[in-house]
Amino acid sequence: VALVLNQQRMPKIIRVSVDSDFAADRKTRRSTTGMVQRLGMHCVKATSNLQASSGLNVGETEYYALVHGAVHGLGLQSYLEDWGIKLELVIESDSTSAKSFASRQGLGKQRHVQTRYLWVQERVARKEFVIAKGESGKNVSDILTKSCSGVLLQRHMERIGQVEVEPSKLHKAV
Repeated sequence: VALVLNQQRMPKIIRVSVDSDFAADRKTRRSTTGMVQRLGMHCVKATSNLQASSGLNVGETEYYALVHGAVHGLGLQSYLEDWGIKLELVIESDSTSAKSFASRQGLGKQRHVQTRYLWVQERVARKEFVIAKGESGKNVSDILTKSCSGVLLQRHMERIGQVEVEPSKLHKAV
């Protein structure tokens, strides 16, 4: 697989797509977070890892994934601002509960969210970034959290600029 970076106009936003898979690890029951960070059509970073905190429900783990995306998105935004490039930040999640939880103040019905993650609510209230509702079938971070069909995998990989290539003749055979 190769990452293709085609010429494009300077984007106006940093787009971070996040997803989680509730209690995916069979041994520890920890959830998986998937994140894809993009500048226009270019994939800057893609990660898939187990969450540090154990969520007690799907909404909580989706919120932790949203926090992960916000951390990385704000980091890239700050890095680009050091170069004089100011871009808006949009975090995409297909979870309505995570989006609504991040858009209000306090715990509400989510009694078990760790307080160290509530800073996202403050940043959203100050309009430092936007949380957008992404469609479930179009969330590119889905391929980082769960198994999916070959067609969907191919479609999402193409959306983030990854294409299958023939290995070079100089490449060592495995």
